[in-house]
Amino acid sequence: MSSPNTIVGLGARTDHIATVPNVDPARLQLSPEESAVLSLVGRVERIELVLSRSTLGEARTIAVLLSLRAKGAIVPARVVPRNQPAPAVDAALAEDVDLEPERKKEIIDLERALDGMDHFAVLGLRPGAPAAEAKQAYYNASRRYHPDRYFGKNLGSFRARMERIFRRLTDAHNVLTQQDKRDAYLKANPALAQASAKAAAPVAPAAPPAAASYPEMELTPLTPVPRSLPRPPPVAAPPPPAPAPVNDAESEARRAERQARLARHPYMARNVKLSELVARGKAAVARGEWERAYQDFHQVQTMDPKNREVATLLLEARKRHDEQRSAIEVARGRELEQHSDDVAALAAYRLAYSLDGANAEAAFRAAKLGLQQGQDVGEVRVLAQRAVDLQGARVEHHLLLGRILMDGGSKKLAKRVFEDAAKLEPDNAEAKAALKKLRWTF
Repeated sequence: MSSPNTIVGLGARTDHIATVPNVDPARLQLSPEESAVLSLVGRVERIELVLSRSTLGEARTIAVLLSLRAKGAIVPARVVPRNQPAPAVDAALAEDVDLEPERKKEIIDLERALDGMDHFAVLGLRPGAPAAEAKQAYYNASRRYHPDRYFGKNLGSFRARMERIFRRLTDAHNVLTQQDKRDAYLKANPALAQASAKAAAPVAPAAPPAAASYPEMELTPLTPVPRSLPRPPPVAAPPPPAPAPVNDAESEARRAERQARLARHPYMARNVKLSELVARGKAAVARGEWERAYQDFHQVQTMDPKNREVATLLLEARKRHDEQRSAIEVARGRELEQHSDDVAALAAYRLAYSLDGANAEAAFRAAKLGLQQGQDVGEVRVLAQRAVDLQGARVEHHLLLGRILMDGGSKKLAKRVFEDAAKLEPDNAEAKAALKKLRWTF
């Protein structure tokens, strides 16, 4: 059971949050509210101080902080007093992200070692490796470190780390595959130039075998054949040798090698990748895994924007994915309500409604908690009206909207709403009491 002072997804109000180093707000496409709250966080700040300084209100500020956390702009932080030694724990390894511990350690180790590595070492090549090897190494590394590989995942600060690694890989590739840049780089790094020259030095051909010497031999001259003798009959030419039997294993190996070389061609590799993503996305749709399908179709659309079929599939997958996420957020909000964490529950219901505007339960519960917490009356009224429009057969939706209208001074409208509630449930005590109170107010 969570404490009232704990915000799910952020931590205790007395905990600290920090801005991810080298974060690029333009790339994250932050809204004005998110940019304002991020400026309050600064480098590092306590959650309760951010909430108290924000002009958006506590509930809205919490929702914005959760959004910044999901986008990888902020992360939980630990602040160690100056008079205490820092704990022997790597904070980056302890960060809660969608990566395996081994993968996190690999990314951290590589990012920390980048400054001391030359272009060959960054790509995992020996000094002096040719441009063809640099191209292949870059292609392999890109598939492992490109941030888009983890689209839709919570990477936290690791997104910025992977972007820095990918930029470094790209720089190394551009230098080592363009002859003028490569020559300038080797000229500026004599040790690498020597290694490159040594690697490119031609191998001396093997010396030809010495001429064979034979002991002196006495040669006997041939006796000429008299012309009068008949010529011997011509000897038939031997039949040509039969072709050597084809080694099926060797033929298969050559065929596989040609296919592999063709598959490495950028155009063919792109088409194969697109086909794989579309097939995997459709399989995810068949299983009802809408998040997986959305990620695959989104990646295809990024690579092939003119693919109309995938554009249609992406819209449907996003709609179903948002509906699925909305239902999950409603369930999470109910659990938070049971734990008396109404502030976080309201944020969950609002997020659910923003994901799926047809979720009547999310609209109703967001309006109900918003009314209890003194949120903006206009916003609460819109949510309650939406719940009634979506599910007009539920009497509790009408009762909530009626209470909101009464509190807002719209008594005539409130009377009509309570009358509708009484039609749905004639014995409803709240509807009868409200109508009795409103009967002579006009």
